[in-house]
Amino acid sequence: MKKSFTLFSTLILILLFSLLAVKIFETKNITSINILKQYNYIQAKNHLRFLEEYIKSMESLEMVDKIQIKNDNFEILALIKKEDEKFTAFLSVKALDYKVRVFKKIEL
Repeated sequence: MKKSFTLFSTLILILLFSLLAVKIFETKNITSINILKQYNYIQAKNHLRFLEEYIKSMESLEMVDKIQIKNDNFEILALIKKEDEKFTAFLSVKALDYKVRVFKKIEL
């Protein structure tokens, strides 16, 4: 009877410690995914700021209706429309590998 109780308690302890280890690994994995998404969001915001500064620095937007910048990790796009002598630009930066996308609308 003692041997079976010892074996049973050992199995219970192994089960508890393995469940605890799985929970710890899940938490660490979720944390690393959140850090990656936060990094991609910051990088996308930087690309968006650059695109905004680039469009504002252009001398004339008469002949431009779309600006697309090639990047391996991000899809960077600006659509420019003219409305009553004003230009409106819709800026979009999207991460290709993660679900991160930022938008901005500027009027020039």
